[in-house]
Amino acid sequence: MKNLLNAALWTALALGAQGAMATTMRCGDTLFDDTSLVPATKEQVLAACGEPTSRELGRWVYQQPGQFTRILQFEDGNLENINEQPAGD
Repeated sequence: MKNLLNAALWTALALGAQGAMATTMRCGDTLFDDTSLVPATKEQVLAACGEPTSRELGRWVYQQPGQFTRILQFEDGNLENINEQPAGD
């Protein structure tokens, strides 16, 4: 029972830490990180990554077959957050 509780605790900690990790997106030689002290601008992302699959207000979606779908959230023209989902979700 104690081993089962320890395993459950470690699993919960690992999942919690995974959720707190910064998400990145690489376009060519440029790496975008949503925790940077100097946030990337829409213009910088567009220049490095090209046109997103879709755009709606401050939300841009980049989908590439067989890769994670990345959802970028901008506020006042600056990158605030990157979320990723498995392809097809």
